[in-house]
Amino acid sequence: MATTGIVNGTSLLLYVDGTAVSHSTNFTINMTMETRDATTKDSSGWSDKLEGLRSWSIDGEAMMAFDATYGFDDLFALYNGRTSATVLFSTEVSGDKYYTGTGYLTSLSETAGVEDSATFSFTFEGTGTLTEGSQT
Repeated sequence: MATTGIVNGTSLLLYVDGTAVSHSTNFTINMTMETRDATTKDSSGWSDKLEGLRSWSIDGEAMMAFDATYGFDDLFALYNGRTSATVLFSTEVSGDKYYTGTGYLTSLSETAGVEDSATFSFTFEGTGTLTEGSQT
């Protein structure tokens, strides 16, 4: 049954080629649309806009673990291989919405502070359509 009420962010996971990113702590899905100028002399001195290109990206953060099922090393392999991946942002609860598309890993960084948990962050930039669906 679909989730009701306010969604607990812990329920949302990011899957890369079908496997959840291990030890994840935070994800952000970004959707933007550029506009194109449509201003004419008939615009009475006001700027007019029309729709333009749409794009999407997903930013994520996770704890570093060398034995992770899917972690930094796997993302590094995508980055190093310049390989696209299918990403899915979902709760996997039947009836809940999900977002999926193909993207390239465009940013990958690791942070290791003194007496702090090591973390990494990354960004996937979409290529093509971001699709919305419902879990079955």
